[in-house]
Amino acid sequence: MSTPFDTPRPGRGAATRLNSVPAEGGGGGGAAGTTKVDTQRLDGAANALVELRGDTGNADNAADEDTLGAVRGLNRHTAGGLAEAGSWATAGSLMTMDVRWGEQVMNLKRMLQDISDKLHTTTGHYTRTEQEERNRQTAISTPFG
Repeated sequence: MSTPFDTPRPGRGAATRLNSVPAEGGGGGGAAGTTKVDTQRLDGAANALVELRGDTGNADNAADEDTLGAVRGLNRHTAGGLAEAGSWATAGSLMTMDVRWGEQVMNLKRMLQDISDKLHTTTGHYTRTEQEERNRQTAISTPFG
């Protein structure tokens, strides 16, 4: 199947070819049909995401404290804290922004946890599959010993 990317264009160097593999194999995956997975790197990435999730929570807590401090500062010398009572309308807007910020932080933390869980699950699958293949290879008996 030919694509517009297969044919050279006038005045251009090498053409891009989609959906093909270089003749030398490429990809660095080793022998054909073999996939090598570094499960330690997968676990490392998953653990880094867990750490990032914790750091995100710490940043959120600091932002909450700063926002509440600003709200208190804006409302310090006003009656009741309501805009109708002479309070700064900005204080209420800051609180609304803080709630939205918190929702976004929770969403980010859920995504980080989900990706971390999937990386750990993938590591487990690769490890289990590798062990099953080793057991299968060991169980094969040949007349050559």
